[in-house]
Amino acid sequence: MNNRVTGKIISSVAGDYSVLEDGGAIIVCKARGLFRLKKITPCVGDYVTLALEADNYVIDDIKERRNMLVRPPLANLNCAVIVVSSCEPKPNPLVTDRLTVIFENKNIESLLVFTKLDKKEAELFDLYQRAGFRCYTNAAEGDSGEMFKNAGSGSLEQLIEYLSGKTSALIGNTGVGKTTLLNRFIPGLERPTAEISKKLGRGKHTTRTVELHRLKNGGFIADTPGFSTVESRFYGEIVSGEVAGLFREFLPFLGKCRFNGCTHNGEDGCAVCAAVDNGVNKGTISQSRHDSYRIIYEEAKKAENRY
Repeated sequence: MNNRVTGKIISSVAGDYSVLEDGGAIIVCKARGLFRLKKITPCVGDYVTLALEADNYVIDDIKERRNMLVRPPLANLNCAVIVVSSCEPKPNPLVTDRLTVIFENKNIESLLVFTKLDKKEAELFDLYQRAGFRCYTNAAEGDSGEMFKNAGSGSLEQLIEYLSGKTSALIGNTGVGKTTLLNRFIPGLERPTAEISKKLGRGKHTTRTVELHRLKNGGFIADTPGFSTVESRFYGEIVSGEVAGLFREFLPFLGKCRFNGCTHNGEDGCAVCAAVDNGVNKGTISQSRHDSYRIIYEEAKKAENRY
């Protein structure tokens, strides 16, 4: 046994960490008590160094993180695969937009997968495609799949190929079908899924822990516990003045407003507002996305005023 090895944490359960070491073996170990004293908790996705002590390995060092999510605890993500159901549970664009803002702020690429598609929901798909996001669908050919294929969407197979060599996570509301997608990504995994509650209109939590699964193309992907709301405070503070820059379709218009310090909330001469779809001439920026921007901006402003 080598005295020191390096690897990646792929799961964490009750203080036991499973580390995929660089040679391909999986080592289950504990973390040094020193981390607890420093209030540092190793998490799934961390690159770590293990030291051999009394015939057992312990986590001795955590490499600098590229990024980190608090809920769920995940580190060093390249992509967040945001799963959106167009039917049940009912999609909430504000929730999706909060997620894209959080991930843009952490330099994590947002990819959108639309499940349970209905032809009436084509506008929702088009909205995010126009905003510049990579959008995918798992709709079957001959159903609504052909329509979305013609709209320029990617197939699930193309998504899997895009995730090659990357560390990613499936993110979305409870019941949107994340675990079902994971089972399609990794044949034979057969993780349990749950039905949508007809009374509440949402699914039951079927994923309790975070674990990285290896894709056949060499990447990693995690299923994550679902949620009903997204609170930005759990993911790190976002400065109000930086919110506009986290809406990628706003970028060509920033710095072109009539007045310095424009907040893009309806000011005269605002280049961003002028680009918003007004219902008559389809603008570059959708009304829905701009509405979300205004809400997230105000939330960030209120948070700043509390401190």
